[in-house]
This record gives sequence, structure tokens and C-alpha cells, in this order.
Amino acid sequence: MSESPFNAGTLPADGFTTDAEQRRHRLFATADQLRLAGRGMEALHVLAAEIATSRDGERHRAHLLGRLAQIVALEQPTIALAGLREALNLRLDAGSRGTLLALVATIAARTGHPDTDALLRDAGTAHAASGTQASARHLALGRAARSLAHGDLPGAQAVLAALDPDSWAARADAPSIRAERILVQLGLGRHQDAQAATRQAPDVSLTGLTALDCLRMVAVGELPEAAALAVTTLSSGSADLSREVRALLVAVIGEVRYRRGEHDDARAILRASLAEDRWPDRTMWTFAFCVAVRDSAFSEPAGLLTTVVADLHRSVRSLLPVPHFGPRLVRAAVAAGDVRAARRVTELVELVSTRTPVPLWHALADQSRGLRDGDPDALRSAVDQLRTTAARPALADALLDLANNPRARTGEARDAAHEAAALYARIGAPGDQAIADRRYADLAARPQRRPSIDEQPSQGIGALTPAEERVAEMLASGATKKEAARSLFVSFHTVDTQLRSIYHKLGIHNRMQLVRAWERTRR
Repeated sequence: MSESPFNAGTLPADGFTTDAEQRRHRLFATADQLRLAGRGMEALHVLAAEIATSRDGERHRAHLLGRLAQIVALEQPTIALAGLREALNLRLDAGSRGTLLALVATIAARTGHPDTDALLRDAGTAHAASGTQASARHLALGRAARSLAHGDLPGAQAVLAALDPDSWAARADAPSIRAERILVQLGLGRHQDAQAATRQAPDVSLTGLTALDCLRMVAVGELPEAAALAVTTLSSGSADLSREVRALLVAVIGEVRYRRGEHDDARAILRASLAEDRWPDRTMWTFAFCVAVRDSAFSEPAGLLTTVVADLHRSVRSLLPVPHFGPRLVRAAVAAGDVRAARRVTELVELVSTRTPVPLWHALADQSRGLRDGDPDALRSAVDQLRTTAARPALADALLDLANNPRARTGEARDAAHEAAALYARIGAPGDQAIADRRYADLAARPQRRPSIDEQPSQGIGALTPAEERVAEMLASGATKKEAARSLFVSFHTVDTQLRSIYHKLGIHNRMQLVRAWERTRR
């Protein structure tokens, strides 16, 4: 998700160059021409061959490795992996081999390759034996990518904190380091920090950071600005516009157009992305797939959902920067009657919530569970927590979910629909606003009357959702909340929220009363 200006081998301003610098300049020009001609593997081979045969010293090899890493970042995963594996067959010095192994491991981690752990171990062994600063940086990037693939944002943050993108030695890798740091900030819900990091970066004009800024705008509800920046960047014709960045920009434009109600335009820009069916290359389009699942007009929405869920089980990376993608997938699965997909996505969101215990992910876990189980209490909890974040589209979606929940009180649902419509209007989403307005009108037209006995909120054990029953049974049997969360593969916060709901529905206030209530149901 990053690019870097190809300046490592440019000629000095004073015009005096060594033979090595002149040769490096020619090699870089050749590699760039090959890459732009769609011959990325050949570009990588040219650089790797020079690394293997060069006798011009460590500094020269460092420049070559830096350019090779830049081209790897611009290529799709299959080409990058094939080119790197071919390069590893050459006679490389130990330091260069360690760097290339770390590059392979990083790509594997980003795409959720099953061999990621083994590749990271190999790269770590090579670095420990005869590593360089370059191999250390790329090994750290690989380990951070693995943490992101598993939803461990604090772990990725800790690894990346040790890297200094402002050092001279790291200048070729600085955009990658900055991009991963910004991705972590977005995942943690620190949107102002992400914006500041993007604006303050010396290479702010690079399209990788621009794409991340577009995702930030989508996450916080700056939709017109996101679309304008994405369109401008996509149409710039920049040679440094990687396939991955292009895919992100397409997803941003599609997302905004859907929210504006411009469905035909959204389909037109997304349709080509849905043709990518080969893993791991299609992981670059997961963002676009998460946008497209909301549209039943695509020929195979069920197959699209299945593909997205399978790829997210390899790596949850694509769920991290845009909060509402996770609940959206659950919503699409519920609408399609795909119970298994709804359960699997909810489990993934809860996994991230467990490993990244911040209010944003607690809210998303509650929202996903509320959609899966039809539980208004979980949706209320999600709304309350999302109010404390900057994720306004996620809040508007959660409000509309509550308004659509058949178990929500009519007045409560009506108010939620009204608030959702107002929030959609503020973020520039007239299409979604129209949906919320229709829901509000439908609820407002219902006659105001006292609910019948059947319509009144039920109390007692029978009022518990299946998920709440599982929690109640475990806690009544003596398990702690942490033990229940671990056993049920949900976050501690989710169990805590469910326990409050259980107490409310049973009319009790402590664990002893829960034990007695549960024992009475078993007599």
C-alpha cells in the first residue's frame, strides 16, 4: 500500500559520478521501463542479477535492494513472489538473501498466506546469522503485517514503533513504514493522528498515502472529499500508481457513489474489479468486494460474499481501516440467509475486538452480534459506543440497524431512523439518507397504541438470545467472564455487555441471583 520516489540512483547535482553510480542509474532506468511495460518479473531479475554479481560494495547493494523493494511494492502479489523466489536462486550474499526472504515473508503476511509463519522464521534465521539494517527493517514490516492479518493492532504498533522512517538508511522503505503506521492508527480509531501523519509526511504526495487518506475520509464521513481526491489521483496517470492503490481508490469511489444513491455509476466502476478471481492477487480487491456486497444487482452476490469471507479468514487486514465493513458483511449475510457467513464474520470482528480492545472494535463486535442474532440490546450498546468515536458512517449504519430491528420498541426505532437520516445528510450520503427517511416514515405512520401482551418486551430466561443463554449458562456454572470469553471466542467486553443484558432481562443484579435463576430453569 505504498510507493516511493525512485531517487536512490539519480545522478548527483554536481555531475561527478562513479562508475557504480552510472551503472546503477542505467539499471534503474531499465528496470523502470520494464515495469511500466508490464514486465515486472524481468525488472526484478535485472536488479537481482546485479545484486548477485556486483563487487561495488555494501552501499551499492543497499541502493539496489531499495529499488527492488520499491518495485515489489508496485507489483501484484503473484508477480512479486515469483520474482523474489527466482532471485533467491541466485548466488546472493547473506545480507541480501536475508532481505529478500523478509520481503517474501511480508507479502505472504499481507495476503494471509498459510506459510507466513514458516517464512518469517526463515527470514529471522537469515537475519540473525548475517543480517543488515535492510533485512531488519523488512523483517519488522513482515512481523507487523502478520499482526495486522490477525487483528492484533497493538502488536503491529509495537513492532513499527521501533522503525525510524526519517533515517537516511531507511529512506527507500520510509513510505512503507509510514503507510503501515497510518493503517494501524486507522484501525485503532485514531483518525486525527492518521490525518496528521499523512499531512506531515515528507512524501505526502505519494499515492499510497493518498489512498490511505481517502480511506480515512470514508471512515469518518468526509465522503465528498474522499471521492474528489480518489478521482483526481486515479486519473492522474501517475507511473507510481500501484495495482493495490488503484484498487483502493476504485473502492473509495464505489463506496461514495453507493452512499449517494448513484448505484449505476458505482456498479460501472466496480464491475471490472469483481472479475479478479485468483488468490492472492484478488486480496488487493477485498476493499472493493466489501463495497459491492451491499448491491444485490451483481450477478452472484452470494458467491462474492463467500469469496470475501474466505479471504478475510486468511487475513482481516481489509476490515481494519473502514469500521463499517465488518457489520456490512454480517448484514449482507443475514439478508441472504447465509447463517454460516454471518457467524464467521461476527467471529472475525470479535477476534479483532479481543486483540484490539478499544471502544471502536467493542462497538463493531456488538453491532455484528446484534445483526447476527437480531438482538436490539447489542445494537443499542453499539450505538452508545460509536457515539464516542469519529466513525460517523458506522454510527449512522448502527442507528439504521436498530431502526430496522423488529424487536426494538417502535418509538425507539423511529427516533433511531430519524437520527440516522440526519447523520447521513451531514456526511454527504443522500442515498442512505433516503433509505433512513423511508424507514422513519414507515414507523411514524404506525398507529400509536399500547402494545399487546405478545408485543411487550419479554422477561425471564425465554427473553435471552442464544448467545446470552450460552454466557448465562457458563457464568452460572462458575466460569469467570474472561473464561467465558475465551471459551466462546468473543471479547471480554462482549461477555460483559451480554451479562448486563441478562441481568436486565432476568430482573437480577448479581452473580448469585443468576445462579439461582438458572438453577430454577433446570428443575
